Amino acid sequence: MTLSQKISRLLGQAIARKEKLERQLYLAAAISGGFEERGVRAVLVGGTVVEFYTAGGYTTADIDMVLPPLERKEIETVMEALGFVRSGDYRHWSHPQIPFPVEFPPGPLQIGHLVVVDLNEIEIEGMKLKILKVEDILLDRIVMAQEWDDLQAQVQAEMLMYAHYDEMDWPYVHRQASQIGVLKILQEIQKKVKRRDQKALLIEPTKEWGGEKKAESPSSC
Repeated sequence: MTLSQKISRLLGQAIARKEKLERQLYLAAAISGGFEERGVRAVLVGGTVVEFYTAGGYTTADIDMVLPPLERKEIETVMEALGFVRSGDYRHWSHPQIPFPVEFPPGPLQIGHLVVVDLNEIEIEGMKLKILKVEDILLDRIVMAQEWDDLQAQVQAEMLMYAHYDEMDWPYVHRQASQIGVLKILQEIQKKVKRRDQKALLIEPTKEWGGEKKAESPSSC
């Protein structure tokens, strides 16, 4: 199957499937493939990544993807070929058959002032979709919680910790948090999570789809 055929299939699945997170991930994979055809890396960020790592414990309506610096026409060419129409400026798009708006926040890809280097990949029907690592989306939510006094972002950070506490690279998280000035709030949230009864907040394992699991079940703190 050619890359163009994969993209067409992914887009068709994003239209046809019923489960919201699956549709969002198929759509993000199709968009990623559209840019890959032009040698451009697209990375899924934001609330959809939180939703993925919490297996739907948190939910969001839109899709955010970060691109390298591109001319407006390059973005328009890819998105219009996928059937999207602009919603305002060239960074905001919608699809007539898919109810999830797509936004391309300005780059570079970074948490605070630190550029993100390593990424996670999930494979969706042969297409590799690049997303933030769980450690970096956690840091992203903590930055939002501190800088914007965003309680919802703090709740998302707690959910991410609950779901992935034992597998988290804590030395990396603490080091990055110290550099971007959010170590204190990180440690406060971490202590709160460790005090809570995690058993009451376990996220059940989700079914496999497209050859991949949407998220691993959490392990005990």
